[in-house]
Amino acid sequence: EENEHERFNVFAHGDESASLYEHCLRAIRKGATKSAKGLPLMGGGDWNDGMNRVGKDGKGESIWMGFFLIACLKNFAEVCLEKNDSEEAEKFKSMAKEYTKAIETHAWDGAWYRRAYFDNGDPLGSSENEECRIDSISQSWAIISGAAEKERAEMAMASLDKELVLNEEKILLLLRPPFNNSKNDPGYIMAYP
Repeated sequence: EENEHERFNVFAHGDESASLYEHCLRAIRKGATKSAKGLPLMGGGDWNDGMNRVGKDGKGESIWMGFFLIACLKNFAEVCLEKNDSEEAEKFKSMAKEYTKAIETHAWDGAWYRRAYFDNGDPLGSSENEECRIDSISQSWAIISGAAEKERAEMAMASLDKELVLNEEKILLLLRPPFNNSKNDPGYIMAYP
């Protein structure tokens, strides 16, 4: 519904059917949203559904989702070519380039990649933040996606190592510092122990 942010339900099978390839195309198209900056919209949470209030009003942006989409678009473009669908392959390659440009323009925080932007435009995973100054998933996916420029990729991973790796404890943190009393409510991740 219009004011619903989440729904847990059991759905009946529909009458429509399509190939696995078509299902994949539909899923990619559905996820490939764009904000005014060209970043994907966060919605009620991206990979981390605990950040379910970052984009609840439809304006929040996910930098991690951008990296993830870049990887999906580039990889699935190859599948499109195998299916002799060069038109879709070219669209996906072009979209990956657009996301890469948007991320390099709007997501770099100076020593690492931000995680997201709240509906109000405030950054998350930024040196400006008292909580969640840095998030590991954006740094990791900058590398996994192959989208980060070499110098930034090296700096982001050095920041991850410095800020999030606790060598003595043998722990890799998801983010740091944890959410507790954030100015912006990221969602139920604040209730995690």
